[in-house]
Order: sequence, then C-alpha cells, then structure tokens
Amino acid sequence: MADTGYNWDAGWTEVVSGNALTQGGTTTYTSSTISLDGKAACEISIDTDYSDHDKATGGLSVYILRECGTGDYEAEADGPWGFEMPFTRNSTNRKVFALSASQFNDFKIHLDWDNSTGSSVATSEVDIRYATIPVAS
Repeated sequence: MADTGYNWDAGWTEVVSGNALTQGGTTTYTSSTISLDGKAACEISIDTDYSDHDKATGGLSVYILRECGTGDYEAEADGPWGFEMPFTRNSTNRKVFALSASQFNDFKIHLDWDNSTGSSVATSEVDIRYATIPVAS
C-alpha cells in the first residue's frame, strides 16, 4: 500500500536565531519570505526567553504576514493572523503551531516586542520544519 500520510522533516531550520527584542533596541523583526510551494504544511516553533524584569504593557506578538496579490505582504496594521506569546518572568515560554499549504503559500513571520514602559528582554528563536505527502503509486 502506498504511503499517503504526512512526512515531516527530521530536523528544524532556524528562521530567527536568538533575535533580541528590547526596550530602546530592536522592537520588531520580520523574517525573509517562507514558501510552502511543493510542501503540504509547515510547523513553526517559537522559544522566547524573558529576563528577570516585570512585564510592561503589551508583550511579544507573533504575526503571519501573507503575500498579497500585488506581491507585497500584509502589515501588522492590516490585522494579520497572530497571537501574543505567554509571559513568565525570568523564564522561557514556547509555542508550536502548524500552517497548511492550502491556506498559506508565501508568508513572513513578524515579531513585535511591545515593551514601551518596561525593561524586560525577550530573546526569541524561531524554527521551522516542513511536511510533504509522497506521491501514491
């Protein structure tokens, strides 16, 4: 019988490597284009380390910016799909989610550290792996 299930890559590839998002420093980061062309889906893993400071208003928001018909990408102001990462002082929070190629083709990952009144540091690593579906024979 042919294999018709999802085959996930064994390893993860870094999309964002320890990008520090801090007050007074870098507060946003947008990845290069990620394509699901020829893939069935992708799984995205986000690890965020927080320093030993209180959380200010806001926190680390993660958005998926889809490619639009003009070749441009959605912006944060357009209200793309996204979420706010949990916050635990002096600890690490993790989130893993999957995107289907039937709903996402080319996209970018956008991180926004809204920490305008605090001094907590979020260092985020974002990794990705892909799934394919073998051709039935």
